[in-house]
Amino acid sequence: MKTDIYSLLLCLLFFVAIGTTVYAQEMPSKKKDLEAAYMTHAAEISSLKEKNSELETNVSKLEADVRKLGYEKEGLIEDLNALDNQLMELKKSEASLKADLTETQNELEINKGINMQLKSMLSTLTAAQQTTGEHNSSQVTLVSNGTESPYYLGSFIGTAPESVIKDENGKDMVISGQKIKTPPIAHTFTFTPDQKVRLEQVNENDQSVKQLSGTYQITKDDAQSYEIICSVNDGSDITLTYAITIDKASQKTMCSLTNQPPFELLKNILMDNIGQVKTE
Repeated sequence: MKTDIYSLLLCLLFFVAIGTTVYAQEMPSKKKDLEAAYMTHAAEISSLKEKNSELETNVSKLEADVRKLGYEKEGLIEDLNALDNQLMELKKSEASLKADLTETQNELEINKGINMQLKSMLSTLTAAQQTTGEHNSSQVTLVSNGTESPYYLGSFIGTAPESVIKDENGKDMVISGQKIKTPPIAHTFTFTPDQKVRLEQVNENDQSVKQLSGTYQITKDDAQSYEIICSVNDGSDITLTYAITIDKASQKTMCSLTNQPPFELLKNILMDNIGQVKTE
């Protein structure tokens, strides 16, 4: 009986010893797990703090951007108000310019009518002069002091008709399939005894006026005709060279420009008759 009790006690002690050993082995493992979990949570908390700091920084930037946008909005509103004022001024200017343009167009129409009347009168007077033989010699004309001067001195007028511009080879100039044309241009040449010439060009489409000046040379003066070369410019680098031929018998005067068709000039006898051939 005692032997059984001792055996039972020994068994109990054995199991207690085994349980203690197992428990002692499990404790360090759980401690490590807890420490690892703590470190993980600490790292997560640190990461969250960094993200929170970044978010706060971003919020501050967004607030600054909002303030900046507010300032820009105010500036844009001011700019829009200024543009509205400028637009109103432009509309006023447009109305004024339209009125000026209408007035100018009316004046141009009046001037065009006057020019046509003057040309008609000049043509009639020239024809009458040639028919009645007012000049005793076809080679000279009279000025106000009664002295004779060569026929080419004085004023000549004529209109170069609309024409296609030619290139150096005499071919029509074409751009984008369209021929380049010059408008009809009224010419008024004034030749003075000191071999100077003035030229006024009037664009008959828009009535714009260009003043040119230069010199001329008599390249031929015989019993049949005068041949005159005159070079003029308006102060720019471009010089125009005209060739003018006067038939002394008929007083027919032709004018030509390089690569352009010739046109006829008429002596402005109105200027001759009132003695307005001036020298500079």
